[in-house]
Amino acid sequence: MVPEYRKEAKNRIVNAGLEVMYQKGYCRTTMDDIAKHLNVTKPALYRYFKNKNELILESAKILQGEYRRIQSPQKSNKCPIATWITVFDQMMSSESNEHALLLELIGMTKYEPEIGNYSIERMKIGIEESTKTIAEQQKKGYVTSTTDPRTLAIALLSIFNGMRMMIILGVEHDELRIRWIEIIRALFLESGRDKFSEKCPLDCPGYDICTGFTEF
Repeated sequence: MVPEYRKEAKNRIVNAGLEVMYQKGYCRTTMDDIAKHLNVTKPALYRYFKNKNELILESAKILQGEYRRIQSPQKSNKCPIATWITVFDQMMSSESNEHALLLELIGMTKYEPEIGNYSIERMKIGIEESTKTIAEQQKKGYVTSTTDPRTLAIALLSIFNGMRMMIILGVEHDELRIRWIEIIRALFLESGRDKFSEKCPLDCPGYDICTGFTEF
């Protein structure tokens, strides 16, 4: 088989698997479901994946890859409030099925070592990147230096993932966005108010929030 065609076929299977799992969840999705979605036979799937866990691992990488394509917070150090609001807007989907699948995968880390190892590694990277971003913002005086940056990073990630669960349980996405902004303001705004007013450019997406001109 031509390698390029095999890669394309695997991507089609993974994307089809994600579409089915968004609707049924991981545990309720079978290889038969995915084959039917693609209008192929189940044996055809096993030419590319030996089992469903191998397929879901590839799916998890695609999900993480989508998040990695989001602009890194490290590229927007001038305004931590705008930075973390952007993270919310780009990563916090209003689709509850997406969050349900992600949390289901997290729950599998205890029982499926291959999936668990991958998820744990991605979490470590998320904490490290967020810690680095916050530490850089502290050096510039935009974030209070009285709190360890890793503590703030873990707090933000914990709140963020908690909000995923709230969307599944019916809390409105718009309300969670408002609460997220309030949390970010409480963590970052007061310690850097003077610097924001001096240095934040007028076209910064967080300018009005930082300078207090916008009600949200």
